[in-house]
Amino acid sequence: MSVCLMSIKSKWAKELYSGKKTVEFRKSSPAVGSLVFLYESTPVRAVTGVFIVSAILSSRASHVWYAAKALKCGWKSGTVKRDDLFEYAGGAIGKCCAILAEDPWRFPEEQWLKLEKYAVRPPQSWQTLRANRYGENTLAIELLHLLKTAISNEVPK
Repeated sequence: MSVCLMSIKSKWAKELYSGKKTVEFRKSSPAVGSLVFLYESTPVRAVTGVFIVSAILSSRASHVWYAAKALKCGWKSGTVKRDDLFEYAGGAIGKCCAILAEDPWRFPEEQWLKLEKYAVRPPQSWQTLRANRYGENTLAIELLHLLKTAISNEVPK
């Protein structure tokens, strides 16, 4: 399992956390099974939650869009518009990935993490946090600890 950090606009993060959107579109993707921590960009500028990559569709933007729409088992694009996806991908034939975000979970606001503390810059899209990079390794350890704490606080005793 990889631990990844993904930048996302607050609008899309809210849709993922609410369940209105279950698919995140990108030009490349973390592997299936990756644990993806979401860094919300301005104005939030903090890691606010997490999801697991449960499936990926990767092809031309038009194929990915229509396949994700055709799959009725949890693939929801939210308010992402087809033309916006095509523009992002470089047209209907541009490479695109639809990432199925399973179990998105928003941390309580008091637990959000600012990246400046770890000397890690937010990625343009996403990145794997590497164990051989001090700041990234420290951030990954802290994020996993935060997730463990959040889970233990949610489990009935």
